[in-house]
Amino acid sequence: MTVALESDLQSIMLVSIRPQFVAQILNGSKTIELRRSRPLVRIGQRLAIYSTLPDGAMVATALVAGITDEPKHAFWGRHRLEIGVTKREFDDYFRDRESVVGIHLESVRQLEFPISLAEMRNRGIVNPPQQWIYLNAREWGELL
Repeated sequence: MTVALESDLQSIMLVSIRPQFVAQILNGSKTIELRRSRPLVRIGQRLAIYSTLPDGAMVATALVAGITDEPKHAFWGRHRLEIGVTKREFDDYFRDRESVVGIHLESVRQLEFPISLAEMRNRGIVNPPQQWIYLNAREWGELL
């Protein structure tokens, strides 16, 4: 696992997402992943999607199509149909924040064979991220 620096923008961002939201991403009803802080990520960068417990597996990949960072009220008004949460869930999650970060996803691909938490650990990813971590090309190759 690597720490994100400018030189790490070629790395793959492994992001943890709750299973209900992963299901929405996979069926296309959720195209924006919400974050409370902005990760170091760029348009076109690859994401690996880890579905948290009880799934406990890396299940998909996607590309970053865009990044939005704007005030809560503006974000909700523009993107509420793309984020997969109710207004109440949105307000609760961002209660102590003035702005919202949205990672716009495209080219979502479900892995034919999900990589379980045990297999990730066997391949050198000791713990899945709380939010996200960055994998370099070697680490990514070892996972696949």
